[in-house]
Order: sequence, then C-alpha cells, then structure tokens
Amino acid sequence: MLAPLMTLALLLASPLQQASTQEAADALVRRMRATQPADLSWGENLQDACRALDALARSPRAYTDLDGPFFRVPAQRIAQAPAGSLDDALVVLALGQCLNGELAQARDAALQRLLAAPPRRDYDALLALRTYPAPDLAWPAPQPGDEPGVAVLLAADPATVAAPAVTDVAAWTRWARAARLRGVVPHDLPPLPEPGPDAGFRELLAALQTVSAMHGAASGEEDEGGPFAAPRGAPALVPAGQDLAAALERAWGFLESHQHGGTFGLGLPGADEPEPGITGMCLTAAVWVAEQTHRTRPAWIDEGLDFLVSLQRPDGSIQMYGLDVYTTSVAIEALVAAGREKDRAAVARARDYLVATQSDEGEGYDESRDVFYGGTGYGDGERPDLSNTQMAVQAVVLAGTSREDPFFSRTRVFLDKCQNFGERQELTFPHPGGGTIVSGNDGGGTYFPGNSEAGEIDLGGGRWQPRSYGSMSYALAKSWVLCGTGPEDPRVAAVVRWLARNFSVDENPGFATPSECKQGLYYYRLVMARTLALLPEGSFKDEHGQPIDWRTPLVRRLLDSQRVDGSWINTESLRWWEGAPPLATAYALLALRAAQR
Repeated sequence: MLAPLMTLALLLASPLQQASTQEAADALVRRMRATQPADLSWGENLQDACRALDALARSPRAYTDLDGPFFRVPAQRIAQAPAGSLDDALVVLALGQCLNGELAQARDAALQRLLAAPPRRDYDALLALRTYPAPDLAWPAPQPGDEPGVAVLLAADPATVAAPAVTDVAAWTRWARAARLRGVVPHDLPPLPEPGPDAGFRELLAALQTVSAMHGAASGEEDEGGPFAAPRGAPALVPAGQDLAAALERAWGFLESHQHGGTFGLGLPGADEPEPGITGMCLTAAVWVAEQTHRTRPAWIDEGLDFLVSLQRPDGSIQMYGLDVYTTSVAIEALVAAGREKDRAAVARARDYLVATQSDEGEGYDESRDVFYGGTGYGDGERPDLSNTQMAVQAVVLAGTSREDPFFSRTRVFLDKCQNFGERQELTFPHPGGGTIVSGNDGGGTYFPGNSEAGEIDLGGGRWQPRSYGSMSYALAKSWVLCGTGPEDPRVAAVVRWLARNFSVDENPGFATPSECKQGLYYYRLVMARTLALLPEGSFKDEHGQPIDWRTPLVRRLLDSQRVDGSWINTESLRWWEGAPPLATAYALLALRAAQR
C-alpha cells in the first residue's frame, strides 16, 4: 500500500527527503511519457531510447519491462537492433533491469561483447561494467584529466574522488550515480530540478537522472519523521467505553475546528494547506456525522465541495498536485455522499476519467502479455496497484456505472494476478534479484502482481512468494464483489477464508513482525469495514463454520482509540502518513459509518 493522498506532504518536504525526490521523479516520468508518440519511441533515435529506459529503471519506482508497453516496446526494439548498430554499453544499461527472457538475453549478449572488446575508459562503458561486473576484470588506473564520474568508477578508493560542485548539475549527476554505485553517499545535493512547461524530452530526461541520483541520498530509508510525524504530546485517549454518540460529538468538534473554508490539510504545524484527497475524505465523514448527530449541514461543507469541483481539469480528474486517481475517487465519494444536484455533471466527468486511466488497449496494453492490464495506478500512466484500483472501482460504482461496463471485466483480469491463489492458476514472475516469484495458495491479496508491501517468503531454490496481507486482502475481496463477482465464486471464497483465518482489529496481519503489523492500521480498518459490509450477513465465518461478529470488536476498538480532542492518530506506526490527524480521523469515521448495519 502506498502513502495515500499525501501529495501536499511530498511537495512541502525538504528536497533532502526521499519522499520529495520520489514525487519529483513521478512528475518527470509523467511528463516524459507525455512526449512519447503513439509508436512508443523515445526521443529521436534508439540511443535516446536506451538512455530513457536506463533512467526509468534507475528512477525511484524502478520500472521494468513488466510495467507495460511504454517500456517493453522500446526495449524490444533495442534488443532486436543488429549487433554493432548501438553502443553495447548503452544496450546493457537500457536492458539492465529487464526481466523477460529475450530482453535479458540481449542484455547479456551485449555485456559479453563489451567485455570482449578492447578496454574502454568512457563513462557509459565503465558504468555498465561496474553495474554488472565480471570476475577478475582488470580496471585501468584513473588519470589526472579524468572527469569526476569516470574517476570515481576507476578509483581504488572512490571516496577520495572529490565531488563536482552542485552548481554543475550535469557533472554532479554523473559523479553521484557512479559514486553511489561504488558505495559513496553524496552529502551536498543540488536543488530539485524544475524544468519549465515547454521542456522537451532531453531536458526532462536529464532532470530525471539528477532526481534519481538524489533520491534517498540524505535520508536513506523513507522519511517518516519531520513535520509529518505524529506531534509530540498527542492528545490523550478518551476513557474506555464511550458510546458512538459521544464519539461523533467529539469528532464533529475536531472536524469543525480543523476545516478552513471547508478544506482540510495535514492538520500539523506548518503543514495544513488544503489537500483535495484529505478534504474529500473529511467532507464525506462530515456529511455522515452531521446526519447522525441531527445537525443542519453547515455552509463550510458546501464550500469544501465547491472547492473540489473547482479543481476538476478538462480530462475530468479532480486534483491539485497529482495522485489523480486517489483524489478523484474520494472527491466522487464526497460529492455523491452530499447528493447535490449541481454536482452530477462533475461526478460523471470524474467517472469517465477513472475509466479512461485504466491500463488497457487504449494505452497499448495487451491482456495476454502485460501483467498490469486492467489495473489502475495513481494516474498519468503510473504503475497500477491494488490500492488505487480498489479506490477507483468503488468510485466508479458510486457514480452509477453499470456492472456490464468493460471497466469491470478488465479490472477482474488485474485482480486475478493480485491474488495468491495458485490452486486456480499458478502465476510466475521473474525475480529482480534472479530466480522466480511464484504465487502462493492461501487466497490472500498482494499490492500488485508479484509484489507485496509485506515482503516476500523465501521458499528456497531461487523461489519467492509475495506475502498476503490484511489491507490488500480486504481490498481484493471488496473489488471482486464490486466488480460483480459473487461470494460463491472460488476466488472470493478463498480470500474471505484468508481474512477469516487472520481476522484482527488490532493489527494489519500478514507482515513479518508485530511492529510491521501496526502499519496502515486505520486504512486497514476502513477497507475491512467496507468489505465485510458487502458480504451477506452471517457469511463471514471462522474455521468451525461459526459467523464472526466483526462489527462489535471493530467499533469498540475505534471508539476506544479516539483522542480527547475528537481525532484519531496511529501512534504505533507513522508509515503511510497516519500520524496526520485529519487523515486518520477520516479513515476511522468512515470505518464506523461502514460498520453500521
């Protein structure tokens, strides 16, 4: 599961934070892809294509040929180019992260030709050989006139090579990539590149290379601290045993005191600018709380709804900073929940956007070849995942789409590949580190085909299995049902069995350690409530065939974890930004809403 609805946090983060570089890289990839013509070429020639694929593979999301035709098709052209027509070093770098056999074979053949040729001292060749080193390869000594990028690749002690000035961004980028390859972490970073609106392919490519060299250099792992961590001295928990009415009164006070003209942000000092995703979720919750507490709907709710509609773009998406699918999906939910007649056209356009952004034939995806076919990502061609997909599916349903729409049949193709259900079909994927990823048979869900945010299980013999985990298993079950697949279907029955065996309201099950199981708790509880509410009453049963009363423990846990100021915060894990009170509060309130009969 990705960090939902947090674009504002990413934009406000320091350039030294990994989160901000990933967001910058995502934006650059979107702009690069917008320059890609219908034939899926890159730039002016295959050399440009080589550099584009290398940059995509080295970007924070580490794209490969499995990601779709925008990468696979140009990779095939490079692999099929006659030997000698392209620099073998560029071929190695372009196809370095490719996982399918023909592409990996072409890369390995180019590497062998590079090794057999007379030694070279140029940056591309040295970079390729350092990236894919051969045993006993003799390295020439650096020379006084070598550029820093070449010198750091050749030096016996790479830490002795001085970094170029960050003002020379091109030289710094080459040095930084080579230095990190050799284990040297840059300390001084240039500002994040900001190509102008008219920037072409090569300027965008250069910016992506720089951002990728910067990514994680200062913070290492994902930075969960800074201004987006749970504030110290968080409000105390409410006394145990409060009822729903009392919780909703407290929650109303929190929502009303944290809205600004009907908009919501992170709710943290220095980081509370309007954010459309959090605004949409909080408005949906506010509409429900107002109804439950018999309040007249205040004017600020309509102001917030008008804010969301004002953000709608010509393509139908509702967004400010990106994360188009998440923000459009939750905006649809808020507008539908409010039920204003004047928003019907905006909802229809937003629905059309979600349908159009699905990875299908319109973008050149092939159901038989592309594992992401039928899925939905963040938008603008981002890699599909089950979290975005389940949000999009729910929004498309709320917008009144017929279950006969091809959107749902295409989604089912993607759902199949996100399920560990080898009994039905054993799926295999190349493992990035060598070996094979194989689907399990426990029925649970993963983040996207062959990948789990809960990690992998080493089966031995070069085989790994992506872990099924709670939030994505509920997302899988919910999506199956919303796509028109009944509870009696073997795929639905299998994931529901996994959920019953692993039922918990205190942890997000499936992760390897107890602390990891505290990640994304409020997102998990929301998707749990929404999923189980869709199943026939009494059909969620334990191993002895007895119905599981999921509502009572879930509601009790939510009521007892509220703070005295009316908010909820995940203080056990700040991952996925659940330390931001408005986000966690919206998750909790919407889970309570879904848990009502």
